[in-house]
Amino acid sequence: RYKKGDIEVDVYHGRQSYEIGAGITISGNRYSISEIIRLNAPDIAKNFRYAMATTAEGVATALETLSMLMKRFGGAALKGDPEFIAALEQQRQQWSEDYALEVLAEQLRPKANEAFHRKDYSMAADLYSRILKCLSAVERKKLDFAIKHSKTPQP
Repeated sequence: RYKKGDIEVDVYHGRQSYEIGAGITISGNRYSISEIIRLNAPDIAKNFRYAMATTAEGVATALETLSMLMKRFGGAALKGDPEFIAALEQQRQQWSEDYALEVLAEQLRPKANEAFHRKDYSMAADLYSRILKCLSAVERKKLDFAIKHSKTPQP
């Protein structure tokens, strides 16, 4: 762990996972290197994985890669740039909302599908509409059909 003023950098080697990773803490909020990369370069972040190392040579190589990533993407965070930190917080909030919707969709999809097949179109429309943002094209058609054939009007 390294600290300068209000900014801390931690580098770790997982005891069980053997992952080599890092994070930057600013004003008590920690941001992982993966979050920082995701904000700077979403395409690179899609393929980013923490290196795993079990040998001294592997650790050295992983640390070199991590150092390069920190230099390339972490500059604004390391300087405590308030706009960058605000963008990180907004990204984190959006990720949290997206994840919550994804979990809800996993729970409601089977129930909506079952209600649709039972011809309980009011229930199907209600359930599908709660996960509207993540419906497939087929599910959108089912929602439209369910709304048309529902006994209770939809908003």
